[in-house]
Amino acid sequence: MAIVRRWCLLSAKRFIPISESVLSIAAKLAERSGTPLRDFIELVLSEVLKAMQFRSNVIEVISISDLLDDLRRLGAVVLPKDFVYRVLEVIDEKTYEELVEEIRRAASWYGTLVKVKRGPTVDTLRLVLNVWLPDMNVSVIGSGGKYKLVASSSKQPLRATRLAAVIIEELCRSLELKVSDVKVSQGIVSVVIEEVGGRSGK
Repeated sequence: MAIVRRWCLLSAKRFIPISESVLSIAAKLAERSGTPLRDFIELVLSEVLKAMQFRSNVIEVISISDLLDDLRRLGAVVLPKDFVYRVLEVIDEKTYEELVEEIRRAASWYGTLVKVKRGPTVDTLRLVLNVWLPDMNVSVIGSGGKYKLVASSSKQPLRATRLAAVIIEELCRSLELKVSDVKVSQGIVSVVIEEVGGRSGK
């Protein structure tokens, strides 16, 4: 089936082809915002290019922005990590376990939301963890539906690492990813992940 394209004027001398389906979505969004189509396209392109000056992967820039907005719905707030670490170390065990359960419920809800919006893949999990665990370096190695995920932070106390492990495991469950061989030590969480049903997120 041929893709219908229209030519979009960028300047007095430059035109680029845009598919009819993309232009239709842009027109609806422009109308919703009360902005003329040409101004809307220029505004969107301008903001994306600004973001790309700092992160070249435009898809990831947009995805992270959307994930942050979803995380905000959980009531997430930004606090200095060293302060959070100190608080985690001084609260009693009962309060800490209550926090673990609250985090577990939040991760379950968030994982279900991103599964619906982005699909149950390891790449979705990686993006979510990069947003939710900014103090950790998250790496994923593997292919063919089986991966090893390692999240690490050199100065993270054990209680914070245990919380990170809870987040990772609960997100995996919500994303329908099979988890095995979970290892947790101070500043390091390591898990083996399998995508169910032959899906591939890489």
